[in-house]
Amino acid sequence: MLIKNRYLLRLFLLTVILFPVISLQAQEIVPKGFTPYWQININSGTSLFFGDIKENPIIPISKNNNEWRLGGGLIVGYQLSHVFGLRGQALYGQLAGTKTKLDRYFEGDYIEFNLNTTINLNNMFGKKRSDRLVSAYLLVGVGITNYNSTFYNLSTGTKIGYIGFGYGSGIKGRTLEGIFTGGVGVNFRLNNRLNINFETANRIMNSDEMDGWVKNFKYDVYNYTSLGLSYKFGRKKIKSVRGTPVTHQNLREVSPVRRESGKAKKPCTVEMQPVMPPATSNASKMEARAEKQLTPMQKPQKQISQTRVTTTPPRPILEYRVQIRAKYGQPISIALLSRKYGLSQNEIRGDKHNGYYIYTIGSYQTYEQARTRRDTIRSRFGISDAFVVAFKNGYRLDKLP
Repeated sequence: MLIKNRYLLRLFLLTVILFPVISLQAQEIVPKGFTPYWQININSGTSLFFGDIKENPIIPISKNNNEWRLGGGLIVGYQLSHVFGLRGQALYGQLAGTKTKLDRYFEGDYIEFNLNTTINLNNMFGKKRSDRLVSAYLLVGVGITNYNSTFYNLSTGTKIGYIGFGYGSGIKGRTLEGIFTGGVGVNFRLNNRLNINFETANRIMNSDEMDGWVKNFKYDVYNYTSLGLSYKFGRKKIKSVRGTPVTHQNLREVSPVRRESGKAKKPCTVEMQPVMPPATSNASKMEARAEKQLTPMQKPQKQISQTRVTTTPPRPILEYRVQIRAKYGQPISIALLSRKYGLSQNEIRGDKHNGYYIYTIGSYQTYEQARTRRDTIRSRFGISDAFVVAFKNGYRLDKLP
């Protein structure tokens, strides 16, 4: 018992030291533009035992005494950065094992609590993104398990012994043990809020008593493989403001030149012939006296000389920009985009394209200049899906020229 208590104390100290250190390191590497968030996960799956009382080393059996058992759990986590996250898990499951050579089998159940650190492998070794459709992760942590076990004779079914059931120091007299957890998982992104995840992790216990056979394996191990659904909350989500008029502050309409059949219409030129001046000043005076004698209905309308008028595009004919956001049907406030990404409102421009409200940064004459700015926006401001687009006469092209 003293050895177990020392082991639990070491696990507790490791938890106290490890998680704050990882938390501080993760906060230091949070890229600008990333918003930490909470998530809650419900999961269910198989709970399998690996120890002395097991027919095969790896593959469970379903005859005699079925070694396939179920479990279910709840996870509450906090994502610190693109790479690191912290989470706590509560888990309930059942376990069983059979050994025909020993003519024994056991059955039991457990209540487990653990703390884990998750490490996103895609973001650690690749580009840091929050919108990956599929991402893999590692998990490592510590915890405690409270279990009851009953041991039987396989041929007769008679009860041989038990552990826990009111004689332990855990929940309702269960046997209390410290555990070390480690495993892998895969996240499948459904949308900005929901994920489906597949995960498998082993629990290494501090004793060899769970199956009632203390001989071969020094530590008993059990595995929990699950399918879960996660919901993210607490992160800032940009919402379009309905009923807000589109102005130059939140959407800048560009270029009065209109497109016909997908092509830009050339600026129009209107030419009018100027009015010829009178030949002499005397003729002008005579014409003025004659005009006074006419009635208002007989007076000729004065002709207004019109000069040449030309409309010119306010922007270059061809330019490259970096697109950072798009939304169909409804505009997004540029002030919200500025706060989310840490960009100046003055450099964010809004346009419409094929029913989308699109938002861009910069104006460059060459693709290389825009690409350099795109890379800066991705790395510095955390907008991992920013890309280069081309505009001609103020309208966005469907593809780069």
